[in-house]
Amino acid sequence: MDQKSMDKKRCTAIVLAAGSGSRMKSDVAKQFMELRDRPLIWYALHAIEESSVMDDCILVTGAEDISYVKEKIVARYGFGKVDAVIAGGAERCDSVYQALRFLADGGLTVPNRDGYVFIHDGARPLLTEEILLRCYEEVRKCKACVAAMPVKDTIKIADSGGFAAQTPDRSTLWQIQTPQVFEVRLIIEAYEKMMARRAGTAAKAYTDDAMTVEAFTDTPVRLVRGSYENIKVTTPEDMAVAEAFLGETPDPRQKAAEVFLICGKICSGKSTYAERLRMEYDAVLLSVDEIMLAMFGLYAGDRHDEYTERIQEYLFAKSVEIVRNGHPVILDWGFWTKQKRAAARAYYQSRNIACEFHYIDISDSVWRERVERRNRMVSAGETEAYLIDDNLAEKFAGLFEPPSDSEIDVYVRE
Repeated sequence: MDQKSMDKKRCTAIVLAAGSGSRMKSDVAKQFMELRDRPLIWYALHAIEESSVMDDCILVTGAEDISYVKEKIVARYGFGKVDAVIAGGAERCDSVYQALRFLADGGLTVPNRDGYVFIHDGARPLLTEEILLRCYEEVRKCKACVAAMPVKDTIKIADSGGFAAQTPDRSTLWQIQTPQVFEVRLIIEAYEKMMARRAGTAAKAYTDDAMTVEAFTDTPVRLVRGSYENIKVTTPEDMAVAEAFLGETPDPRQKAAEVFLICGKICSGKSTYAERLRMEYDAVLLSVDEIMLAMFGLYAGDRHDEYTERIQEYLFAKSVEIVRNGHPVILDWGFWTKQKRAAARAYYQSRNIACEFHYIDISDSVWRERVERRNRMVSAGETEAYLIDDNLAEKFAGLFEPPSDSEIDVYVRE
């Protein structure tokens, strides 16, 4: 496990789903309208559920819809990361504040006081793992960031009579999206100050969370690239656009795999299986261990994790080049964590390359037998590898995160 994975702070999503159907010209709230036989809100919740970044979620909806949401959406679709469904307020900022107060008061099953909050509009169905990963990496550096995209069109500022008064430089303009991501303490501080100012006055509410942080703290907000497809569904026309974007989103499992990713603990039999797969598909086998042994022998010293990470990045890029030249590829290095698996799938999906995760699923007793067999072969000089004593075996077992069914395409049980 790399240092970033070990240092990961808790990430809580606040998903806002308390809107109405007025601009959709519907009696049904837009978040419950169906897009491809799923409620619109399903798509954002599904992205969070499958994300390696997100740990839990507070879903904010209308007070009258709480029972419906719990039964017909959260329970029906198995959204285990939705830890709470709470009532929102009259305006967007009120809904966000209710969720932040719930979080600050320790309402979550696992408290999050020192991590990050991802505030997302439930009416943005095209949220992706890559957007979440980019936002997570940036908030770790800057404390506050928002998904956004450069404006494509020329923008005019009108005067009171409706005439063009100014034309701002388009290169400085960005269209703000969600998620908007902040340190927990920072966003709570900003909202407490804003709500205190609004109390008993007619002070104007801020239309997004970044404005609140900008107005009530000294922390600048970083703009992080989102996606032009990350639209907010507000009108019937938007629903049609979202439908079109979903149609263009590749599903790697609908065509033959071009990249096979081998998942499993050390000594589970990954390399043996990968070699069989290579012969079956006439594929190119890329192995981190093979390169590490060739470069450093058995020991790479204190920089082992750094070298491993750099080799993996190189092999990811090389695999794309090989696939583009018409050959399938096998990546054999374990993919021990949920975050690593999700990032790899997102990497290939964004490049329209079909991939499959093959999991070497063996019992603990069989795994220990294989560890002992490897140690005997090492001691006899029959293979070049390091011994795995009991302490090291326990460490490796603790670092491996067993995958869920949704992460795996092919189970290999031997």
